[in-house]
Amino acid sequence: YTFLLIKDKNYFPTIDSKKKLEKILSMQKKNLKSSNSLRSSLLTRRTELICLEFDIKGICVLRRISRAELLREARISMKEELDRLQILHNSLASEKNLNKPLLKTMNEKDKQRLLQFFRGSLQSRDIRQVDPAFSAKPALWVRHNAILVSLEQIRAVILYNKLFLFDPDNPKVQRAVKIISERLGKIVERDIDMSSMPYEFCALEGILVNVCMSLEKDFASLEPTILENLDDLPTRLTSRQLEELRSFKQRLSQFSARSQDVQRVLQEVLEEDENMINMYLTEKKFHPKQFRNPVEHDEIEILSESYLQVVDHLTNRAELLDNAIDDTEDLVTIRLDTIRNRILFVELTLNIIALAFGAGSLVVGMFGMNLGIPVFKEEFSSQIYFFLCVFIILGSVISLYWWLFFWCKEKGLYST
Repeated sequence: YTFLLIKDKNYFPTIDSKKKLEKILSMQKKNLKSSNSLRSSLLTRRTELICLEFDIKGICVLRRISRAELLREARISMKEELDRLQILHNSLASEKNLNKPLLKTMNEKDKQRLLQFFRGSLQSRDIRQVDPAFSAKPALWVRHNAILVSLEQIRAVILYNKLFLFDPDNPKVQRAVKIISERLGKIVERDIDMSSMPYEFCALEGILVNVCMSLEKDFASLEPTILENLDDLPTRLTSRQLEELRSFKQRLSQFSARSQDVQRVLQEVLEEDENMINMYLTEKKFHPKQFRNPVEHDEIEILSESYLQVVDHLTNRAELLDNAIDDTEDLVTIRLDTIRNRILFVELTLNIIALAFGAGSLVVGMFGMNLGIPVFKEEFSSQIYFFLCVFIILGSVISLYWWLFFWCKEKGLYST
C-alpha cells in the first residue's frame, strides 16, 4: 500500500484493497510468529536430551534433560569442593585486596593444580560423548563427579546416586534396561554380592554385562556358520561358497574391531590408578575429607579385570577364527593352483601330440602330391610300399612325441 502511494501519487486505494492488504499483513505476522516459535522449539530440542533416569532403587523413568541440568546434577556431588574453592578465593581476595582475576595472582604450581581440578570435572564438551546426535568413539571417561560410558551404542552418565541412559529408542539400549535394573535392584534387596558395592559400580557392572552379552551373542551367531562353511569349502569349491566366506570374513572383521575397542577401553582404565580412585563417587560424596590410597582400588580393578577377561576371550576366539579363514583361503588358492597346473598339463600334452601328428601329416602331404613315381607303377608293389610308409610315419610320430615329452620334462615344463 505504501509502495503504491510512493510509486504513483495519484493512486487512491479503495476500501476492498485496504482490507486485502490488512489481511495479507496479518497473515505474514502470523507466519513470522509461527516460524519463530518453530525455531525456538528446534533450538530447545537440540539442547535437550531424552534419557532414562535410574534412581538408587533401579527404577527408571523417561526424562528430557538439558545439558545445563545434567551439569547441575553432576556438580551436586562436588558441592563441598566448590564451596571450599569459593571460601579460598574470598579469603585470598580479602587479604590481598585483589582487583584482577585470581589466576593472574596465583603461582604456577597452584594454578596448574586448580586447572587440573576443573579439567577433571564434568564439562559441557564431555556431554557430546553421550549425545546420540554425535558419532562418538568407544570410551570410558572418569571425572571427579561422574563416569561417562560409550560402549556398544550404550551411552550413559553415572553419578553417585543416578544413572542417565541416553538414546532410549535404540534396541540395544532397551535390552540393557532390564539388566541394569536387575543389578541396581540387588542393592535394595541386600544381595550378598552387590550390597557391598557402591551405586556407581553396580551401574557400571550392569552396562559391562550388557556389552559382554551383546558381543557373545553376535559371536555365537557367527562362529557355527563360519566353521560349517570352512568344513564344506575344501570338498565343494563353488563361487557361492567363496562369496559366503567373503561376507563372513567381513562380518568377523567388524566384530573383531568392536571387541578390540572394548578391550582397549578397559585396559586404559586399568592402567590409570588415578582414574580408578576417582571412580569411587559415593565415597567422595559422603566422605570428602578422606583421601584414598592411590593403590587401594581393588573393587573396581577386580570388576574391570573380570569383564576384560571375557572380552579378551572373545577377541582371541575371533582372531583364531580369522586365522582359520586365512588358512582355508590359502588352501583354496593351493587347490586352484593345482587344478590350473593339471589343465596346463593336459594342454601341453595335446600340443605335443598335435606337433607330432603335424610332422607326420607333412610326410603324407609330400607323398600325396600329383607327381609320377615309378615305384607306384610296378605291379603288386604299391600295397607293400603303402604299408611301409604308414609304419615309418607312425614310428616317426611316436618317436617325436617321446623325444618332446622327455625334453619338456628335462627342462621342467612337464611334471606329473
